[in-house]
Amino acid sequence: MQAIVFTKMLKPWNAEQLIAFAKETGLAGFDLCVRDGYPVTPKEIAAQLPVFMKQVRAAGLAVPMATVGGLAMPAEDPATEAAWAACAEAGIQGIKLGYWVWSPEQHYWDQVKVIRKELAAYAKLAAKHGITALFHTHSDPYYGLNASALMHLLHDLDPKHVGAYVDPAHLGIDGEPLEMALDILRGRVAMVAVKNSHYRKETRDGRVHWKRGVCPLPEGLADWTEAVKLLKRSGYDGYLSVHGEYDGRHELEPVLEVLKPDIAYLLKILSDCK
Repeated sequence: MQAIVFTKMLKPWNAEQLIAFAKETGLAGFDLCVRDGYPVTPKEIAAQLPVFMKQVRAAGLAVPMATVGGLAMPAEDPATEAAWAACAEAGIQGIKLGYWVWSPEQHYWDQVKVIRKELAAYAKLAAKHGITALFHTHSDPYYGLNASALMHLLHDLDPKHVGAYVDPAHLGIDGEPLEMALDILRGRVAMVAVKNSHYRKETRDGRVHWKRGVCPLPEGLADWTEAVKLLKRSGYDGYLSVHGEYDGRHELEPVLEVLKPDIAYLLKILSDCK
């Protein structure tokens, strides 16, 4: 397994700065955030991505996945296919899908039928371009919030075309054991997210409240030493995308104060588990 970094929290940096950071920290490359204000934007992806990839490859680094936009781009939108085609042409193998959010106004199982039709369209588009669409296990009222729920959506789709993007921190929040999740998703795990979550106790109005948050890797619900062992045991040998998301840290310098030690922590676990 190799570690890459999700570039979302590194927004001010250009390609040269991202490459320097990867070299400094020992990362293998990037989960490329393709959004407005970043080195590669959705509207200019066809022109900007080849330039970015040329610089990254010259530095001996990889971009195994891209996160295009913030929402699920409709499969039938020509802009979606243009973006996916650009990624495929650049050699990026995985594209993260956006999210589908449950609401009480729409019955859960009715929406599952709708999402499955949409995923079938994404699968067809992914097959056409030889890439894999990635479905992230995100806690809260999101469809596919854990492996059990995700299999309602993916069970008859080819994992070459739509794969599971497993997030142990979110699984910790949802209460699904990682070992069980990896067994449920056997043969379907295409990417793994690296972050950690915890609960913080607050007292308001004479009552105890538990607030969830995002914390450094050694401090949360996910045991990353155990997670790496379980991933290896399951046969996963792909990339780990470090997200760099932390409570109260939204500007670059405060993020780096925790992100750099987190990367070192993860790389040591990977080295120890060889």
